Amino acid sequence: MKAIVFYAPGDMRYEDRPKPDIGDNDLIIKVKACAICGTDLRIFNSGHHGLKPPQIIGHEISGIIEEKGKNVMDFKLDDRVVVDPIVSCGSCYYCQKGMTNLCLDFKKKTKAFGYYYPGGFAEYMAVPDIAIKRGNLIRVPDSISFEEAAIAEPMGCALNGELLSRTGDGDTVLIIGGGPMGAMHASLAKILGATKIIMSEISDKRLETTRYKKFADYYINPAKEDLRKLLIDITDGIGPNVIIIAAPSGKAQEEAIELAANRAHICFFGGLPKDNNIISIDSNIVHYKELFINGSSGATTNQIKTCIDLMSNNMIDGKKFISKIIKLEDLPAIIPEITEGNYLKVVIKP
Repeated sequence: MKAIVFYAPGDMRYEDRPKPDIGDNDLIIKVKACAICGTDLRIFNSGHHGLKPPQIIGHEISGIIEEKGKNVMDFKLDDRVVVDPIVSCGSCYYCQKGMTNLCLDFKKKTKAFGYYYPGGFAEYMAVPDIAIKRGNLIRVPDSISFEEAAIAEPMGCALNGELLSRTGDGDTVLIIGGGPMGAMHASLAKILGATKIIMSEISDKRLETTRYKKFADYYINPAKEDLRKLLIDITDGIGPNVIIIAAPSGKAQEEAIELAANRAHICFFGGLPKDNNIISIDSNIVHYKELFINGSSGATTNQIKTCIDLMSNNMIDGKKFISKIIKLEDLPAIIPEITEGNYLKVVIKP
């Protein structure tokens, strides 16, 4: 089969690989679509501690059941599925509470497709017994395309951030970062009842993309405009009730504390580089404003399922997030364009 294989930072190759072998309790997916994540770009540039090369990466995956072991009864051939990439243990403290994205075994070993297990930048992908039992395969209705299904996982991550931030009726939501995740946050915030969505993005190209697709109500480039003054005008001096930092910016995290309304929820959604991950926060502002600050990491299976339902019921148009569909062999050449922010989601069709 053809696959994209990561060998080292800056070294990702399109090559022939053996089609996976499976046991009696496993199955094989024929990959129909695999979206490219910002994490994939970081792996290409810097590697990942939980990934031992050579490895097939890619974790935003949809496809059909191509082969199955004789003991696999829960799925039939040609079933349409999305893959929850996190293979949680199911028994640790967090798994027992339904927080499978925080599974201790996953956090320790990065047990996920595209990291510990070969991922979706390939024509075929094996799904081991443990992932089938854990429920990593989610059925997909015929009402959405494989390309839309592939972005249900990152959308689930955005939903996790929105729910942790308690976004609800009447909220004014400031989203810092107008990339694909910022756009997903904007759409989900509207579903959850927010009445004003403000998109802040320093790239004119990304800001115009989100404006053209009408993800938000207000669009601000803080490199050229006074974000604080505009927020005062938009919110009648109150400030945003929810702030999502969907960008790897420590400065934005620090500034969010000052921009927020009293009792606002602030979500550190975008992770920071490991060599620049310390920020300074005025504790008194947090204290006197009674602010809630939370992180957000990954998604649960149920959150991914919810996003599939939102798209299949036409509550969210998944096609709005997809800027480009490419062939598997085109991936290495297009990485610089994606890194520059030229697209929202780029989806590979092997």
